[in-house]
Amino acid sequence: MTSTSGDLLPFRSVADVPYLQARRVPEKPALCAEEGVLAYRELWDRVSRFAGFVAARTVPGARVALLLPNLPELAVAYFGAIAAGAVAVPMNYRLSPPEVGYVLEDSGAALLVTTAAQLEKLAALPQVRSVGTFVVVDGAPAGASAFAAVLREAAPLAAPAPVSPGDVACLLYTSGTTGFPKGAMISHANALFNAASCRRTLGYREDDVGLVTLPLFHVTALHSQLVALLAVGATVVVQREYDTRGMLELAGRHGVTALFLVPAVYKLVTLRDDLGAYDLSRVRLAAYGGAPMDPETIRALGRLLPGVELHNCYGLTECSSLGTVMPAAAVLSKAESVGLPVPGTEAQVRSPSGEVLGRGTPGELYLRGPHVVQGYWGAPEKTRAAMGDGWLRTGDLARIDDEGFVTILDRVKDMINRGGEKIYGLEVENVLYAFPGVAEAAVVGVAHPVFGEVPVAFLSPLPGASIDPGALRAHCASRLADFKVPVEVRFVEKLPRNPGGKVLKQELRRAFEARPEERVP
Repeated sequence: MTSTSGDLLPFRSVADVPYLQARRVPEKPALCAEEGVLAYRELWDRVSRFAGFVAARTVPGARVALLLPNLPELAVAYFGAIAAGAVAVPMNYRLSPPEVGYVLEDSGAALLVTTAAQLEKLAALPQVRSVGTFVVVDGAPAGASAFAAVLREAAPLAAPAPVSPGDVACLLYTSGTTGFPKGAMISHANALFNAASCRRTLGYREDDVGLVTLPLFHVTALHSQLVALLAVGATVVVQREYDTRGMLELAGRHGVTALFLVPAVYKLVTLRDDLGAYDLSRVRLAAYGGAPMDPETIRALGRLLPGVELHNCYGLTECSSLGTVMPAAAVLSKAESVGLPVPGTEAQVRSPSGEVLGRGTPGELYLRGPHVVQGYWGAPEKTRAAMGDGWLRTGDLARIDDEGFVTILDRVKDMINRGGEKIYGLEVENVLYAFPGVAEAAVVGVAHPVFGEVPVAFLSPLPGASIDPGALRAHCASRLADFKVPVEVRFVEKLPRNPGGKVLKQELRRAFEARPEERVP
């Protein structure tokens, strides 16, 4: 598919990204990691050799599973599998062995790239026996090939295998908060449209240096950072495992210009007293997602990074990453919003019966456009339920204002119904964030014998902060209707989140139910 962006190269395949950039800017740094720096020429050389290895051992369309932390080998194997005409299957490195086994079996993976420690954990799984080839990045256990040896010995492919735009390039498994995870089939056209969307909405440029701290098995890091930044010829710095001090050090050392973090991390950065030790002067773009950012943090970032462009982003695996993006000019005036649908796509809200609702009326958010994936691997019924009419059912409650800006109110399943009164988490959480000392906030509905559900707040305080629950509830009562005020406040060290930064409210409910002596009367 020729990119819809005027200044992106004419990519037809996701693997064309390193292939064509290696011909255009061969000596420019493409990937930087603690293991070293790979120029575009070196990246394509490794990709082409891994592709040759895969092509010699599989058939077109075979699934190649990648179970790795944020290593250069993950990027090489991802592009290499696709260059061979196979389907890359990046997997959550933190999954338990049975969860890994499920994905291997569901995807029918023919080849697995992983670490020696992971392979040892998986050895007893029956699902592993159907995987024909194993490649290990840190050694060569019996029955496995060493990644380094593969790159030395494999015959490279001259160019990526020919593909059609609708061919599946990648399977990304959803987090599976309810039931088993589903493999979203992301085509070449989907991924390349998302890369073009990143350039058009986030303004990625060839002279950018982007920092990837999110895990590369997640759609944001993989498609809205790694692929999208390389597609414009930028440089990507990869942090193996996130920690704030290490992130700031990498940003200064490499002259990072583009960040993509969750709001809680930005907030913690603005409160550090050692920021003078890190050079953040080149940061011009700070994207965020997973939650809204409170206005005070937005202002603080503006003071810390003068001239920085902030963009709130919303997306899903099922729309290849970006669904909406907030224009920088409106990030403060519409701080609760996640912005506008990316160009070339549509958004609407519907009632539970499927009726399209008018502007300003809350309902379930639906998306339509070239970013929506083909469906779920081997699950036609789930595909029809989620996107049977061509519109992706997101599962998120939202409203769209008269200017087309989308505001996410909560997950459909997380909306609180207190005796018939609807309570949206976002509204209460924004009030909580305005209270001094609050680093993170989440509101969940818990069972109540009279009202059915009532709201409970979970808070993570800022370092050194002391929060009085009574004063916090009084603060809420002065700004919210009485039925929206949390009946109880519980403190946690940090909120549980999925790899994309979204709060796992079901885990908070389970934590509440596990302590019956503290239940709301």
